[in-house]
Amino acid sequence: MTGSQGPKILLLTNSEFGEANVFLATSHAILQADPTVELHFATFGGLRESVAMVSQKIQATIPETKPIVFHKIHGLTMSESLRNAHPFPASFLAPPGFLNTIRAIRDTVQIFVPYSGPQLVQIFLSIVGIINTVNADLIVVNSLMTTGLTACCHLGVKFACLSPNSIKDFAASKQPWAAALWKFPALDAEKYLMVHTGAHLRTPVDLLHNRLAHLKILVSTLPELDFPLIIPENIIPCGPILKPHQCVSGSDLELGNWLALGSTIYVNLGSICQLTASRAIELAFALKTTLEVLRVQANSSRFQVLWKLKLVEDDSMPDSDDNIEAVLGDFIQDDLVRIAAWIEVEPSSILQSGHIACSVHHGGANSYNEAIKAGVPQVVLPQWTDCYDYAQRVELLGIGRLGSRKAKPHWSADELSKALLDVLISESSAAIKDKAIGLANLCDEKGNGADVAARVLLDECRNTVPLGSGTDKCSALARTGTTRSASGKII
Repeated sequence: MTGSQGPKILLLTNSEFGEANVFLATSHAILQADPTVELHFATFGGLRESVAMVSQKIQATIPETKPIVFHKIHGLTMSESLRNAHPFPASFLAPPGFLNTIRAIRDTVQIFVPYSGPQLVQIFLSIVGIINTVNADLIVVNSLMTTGLTACCHLGVKFACLSPNSIKDFAASKQPWAAALWKFPALDAEKYLMVHTGAHLRTPVDLLHNRLAHLKILVSTLPELDFPLIIPENIIPCGPILKPHQCVSGSDLELGNWLALGSTIYVNLGSICQLTASRAIELAFALKTTLEVLRVQANSSRFQVLWKLKLVEDDSMPDSDDNIEAVLGDFIQDDLVRIAAWIEVEPSSILQSGHIACSVHHGGANSYNEAIKAGVPQVVLPQWTDCYDYAQRVELLGIGRLGSRKAKPHWSADELSKALLDVLISESSAAIKDKAIGLANLCDEKGNGADVAARVLLDECRNTVPLGSGTDKCSALARTGTTRSASGKII
């Protein structure tokens, strides 16, 4: 970075939207904050179009910005590898408890390192090649991306972490026995990586137990949105990092007009969650009960449901009275319930429409933050282990309910309908709504999370303190001899 030339930043992330969305949002904010930045975006091929859209949008408003340079990482994505060879761990689908938590800690490494040795090496070498080619002033790596963390530590480059997750995930007390459990299942891939590249495997657990001395970790939350914690100095709470959203009517005029007809219960269990027919029918019964009670008790107010539903492949609805159409038929006919496998409009746009009375979601970080930013009460149906944290946050902050306390990880129509009605029309509902709006106002006062992240990262580009200096326990520099020249070129 010399003279009038802007900084060069490389964003490095997995392509799954739950993780990539914070990078897409931050890339927009970086270019908006400093149009001289040369921004590179490295991920797997499926995200190319989304990156191009961000680039086009920012250039439409600030023509002098440079296009984002896309770099395709070669190899299997995390989700592809998990589908092909690593079924979702059973411990992630079971209710939390001491023994299951121990199992989940062991199983988590399957998610972070879902690759065989050769697959891991292919992705690692692809990332190393991109880092060498770009020669960025700063690399911003997904905190959940093992291959990216490994490459950055191995090469000794200057990097920061960006995470869609909470403060708690990085401020937890150190547990040596937990670290051992995390690493054990990945030993074969770890040994293969070492033999063929000389690199030491670095997983997200190293951000807790083996962290670089000066490494900054930017998180998509605020202290007020998390559990009470002592925040380590290297953790930077930015606030919810969300992509800029377009108004619903700008994307889908008909949907915008429909939402404006009444108060909507928005059901979206995330991009990964697929329901069996039986679970979908149970949820339909919960919605039916809720709508029937609201019709009687809601003082003539119109309540309606927008449900994004993904069924398990090859699991069709039964040809009987117990299918979704039969359960919700009258409400569907009256256009009070709309069900779709895919909704083109972004969740943030729907939630920010001003017409959403309650967000029903699976407890993902993005779903939680999107509802927080919109000031919308939440009912959480946790689908796997880490989702229970967000359900607990919702209840701790008084902005909603856990909808499956007794039936988790499934749900019952009776329990879920009671949770929905508690949020919508009980004596508690006004307080829940007020607290949700209060947190949205707080987020507005603190500033846009993506803008905060962009400012921190741009400042980091100007920071000359090498991130691997001092008591660096993570960097593999001393072991590999890899370093940077004075010009910044990796040698």
